Amino acid sequence: MSGKPRTMPDGRIPYRLPDGRPAVAWKSRWTEGALPLWLVATAGGMAVIFVLGLFFYGSYVAVGSA
Repeated sequence: MSGKPRTMPDGRIPYRLPDGRPAVAWKSRWTEGALPLWLVATAGGMAVIFVLGLFFYGSYVAVGSA
């Protein structure tokens, strides 16, 4: 049995093998691909924190200007 999973005709990796086992190991789903999911989640989380920080900073500055 080879290490690389078989692909469908359109190039996608099937979710399950014919015998019911996962086609790709759980660890590989998080670390392989065009863009790792942990990187997308980290960038998204940092963006949310930045936007919330802007709102809090804006409310702090607005209190002093009144």
